Amino acid sequence: MQALQAVSPENYSGKHWKHPGNYSYAADLHYVPVVAGELLKAAAHLPLVFAKVTESFQLMAVMSLQPGTNLLVGPQGQWLGGYIPALLRGYPFTLLQSDKGEYTLFSTSEGEHIVAAGEGAPYFDAQGKLSPETQKAVDYLTEVMRSRAQTQRAVNALAAAGLIVPWQLATNHNGETQTVEGLYRLDEAKLATLKPQQLVKLRDEGALPIAYAQLFAREHFGQLQRAAQEQERLRSTGA
Repeated sequence: MQALQAVSPENYSGKHWKHPGNYSYAADLHYVPVVAGELLKAAAHLPLVFAKVTESFQLMAVMSLQPGTNLLVGPQGQWLGGYIPALLRGYPFTLLQSDKGEYTLFSTSEGEHIVAAGEGAPYFDAQGKLSPETQKAVDYLTEVMRSRAQTQRAVNALAAAGLIVPWQLATNHNGETQTVEGLYRLDEAKLATLKPQQLVKLRDEGALPIAYAQLFAREHFGQLQRAAQEQERLRSTGA
């Protein structure tokens, strides 16, 4: 993976970009964070789990139970799922937050997204300001990050209520059954025992939609198995 560089005139002046038209850049991502703004669509298509990142739980969409493998990215980079997570759609850009809470736009200076003039949008205009296309990408990612912060507050509330518990899952890899470590689920039984005031607190934090979405999205693990079968078919046909 190419190193990220801050999108500045010094790094990207004179360069042009476009989305490569495929998702090969996500081929090794088995989990992707999900934000509240996309919750309904994500839960309708992808299994959702909680995973611990540093000291906090995060809501994740699962694209494979095997690290380094994305079953929803085909051999030619085609997307095989019904929904593409918001953070993946922001490519080739990402926003990174400093210790002071400020966001900076980053990208990579090599890859299929770097194109010749006339084939894509410039990173910067002639005055050294972000081009309209690049600014549109910034605005999109800014909204995603705001939604991500809202999501994190909600997930933190679920964790504080003791509703996130370990999830014992298994996957079959090369004919062997392997236990998947580090995934968590909502404790549905405990949720049902909460007192009204506890439920009101979770509601006010926006946590209840996330709780129910994670429960309902459990049914989508079968889609990953179907995606694995489609992967085999595509490889056998060279598609």
